[in-house]
Amino acid sequence: MIIPDEKEILEKINRGDESGLQGLFDLYYKPLCVFALNFLDSYEEAEDVIQDLFVKFWERRGNTVFQGALRAYLFSSVQHNCIKILKSKRKYHFDEIENYEDFLEDKYTSNGMEEERERLYAEIEKLPEQCRKVFEAVVLKDMRYKEAAVQLDLSVNTVKTHLARAMKQLRSSLGIIVLVVVR
Repeated sequence: MIIPDEKEILEKINRGDESGLQGLFDLYYKPLCVFALNFLDSYEEAEDVIQDLFVKFWERRGNTVFQGALRAYLFSSVQHNCIKILKSKRKYHFDEIENYEDFLEDKYTSNGMEEERERLYAEIEKLPEQCRKVFEAVVLKDMRYKEAAVQLDLSVNTVKTHLARAMKQLRSSLGIIVLVVVR
């Protein structure tokens, strides 16, 4: 099911209106990056996957018809691209979830999202203080590493280290897909 905002965004994209792409980017960029971090080791690598997805989405505008949820399509595309990267690195071997579009659509309906969001915020509160502050700045407040470093009086590398630690702890306590509910 396509929600009204998504429908308007898709119509703009299909007409070649770049504001539609910007709307899609604003709506999904951060949650998709956080989701990609469930698979990948670095935020930069996750950002690359998401940026590639948006570029391909724009290039294929008008050629794609959505029967299901756009959200599920985007998240499943990110998952697929992350798995391809991991396979190419030959670090890990994942079994792909069959029908993962349906899985994501079912998992992330508004009914279950609030419960998952509460669980996420409870786990964020359990993070060590610096990791929590960095996570909140970079992920929740959408700051760049440099901005967070200045605000928290840390080096950029320290910000990256604390973010990686926070993500690792949240992944281990929440599971692989739960971080999608940050948005």
